[in-house]
Amino acid sequence: MQGIVLTRLVALGTTALLLAGCTQRSQPGAAASGPTGTGSGTTAPTSASAPSSISSPIPFSPPATSTSATSTAAPTPTATPKPSPSSVIEAGGCPTSALTVRALRGSGAAGHEFAFLQFTNSSASTCSLTGYPGVQLMVGGKPLGRPAARSGKPVRTVRIAPGTSVSAGLVDDSSCNAPISDSVQVYPPNRTDRLVLPLALRGCPLHIDPVSAG
Repeated sequence: MQGIVLTRLVALGTTALLLAGCTQRSQPGAAASGPTGTGSGTTAPTSASAPSSISSPIPFSPPATSTSATSTAAPTPTATPKPSPSSVIEAGGCPTSALTVRALRGSGAAGHEFAFLQFTNSSASTCSLTGYPGVQLMVGGKPLGRPAARSGKPVRTVRIAPGTSVSAGLVDDSSCNAPISDSVQVYPPNRTDRLVLPLALRGCPLHIDPVSAG
């Protein structure tokens, strides 16, 4: 009896094994689609392969623009030629130091005495004089009479080259009974420098002309 039971159990086990094998063969995709087992019972992730080559984007370069700067050359300063000493005219007129002054007697007439003041340019540069000299007769170092009055004749600027002269006329009304001068005090036109020169004229009313050529 026990032998029969054992035989049947063996037969049942064999049948179960055959059925299991048939079931696995009827589902072929099951084994292929499942994850591959490892010894530790975990599944190894499948890594996706990267593309063989990735083309880098070409950087954009703006087109080079050539700018040509136009340089303007600075003008070359032109040197102003210096005038020769003989052509220089001083803006303020002849300085007193550049003049040699003389008081000279002239001819006379009834009731009048005449003289003139001569201004010579003793410098190396041309200069000019404009207007009336200041004139005062002197005797014994003191003023005689009143300073000379201006005659009212037109005033002109006169240029004086080196070594040349200009003059101003003096008219003395000698009809008065006054002492005679021994000198005259002279101020060149537009100057405050005083010159004392020998001159003999009666100390009567005196008139002075502006400087003029000659």
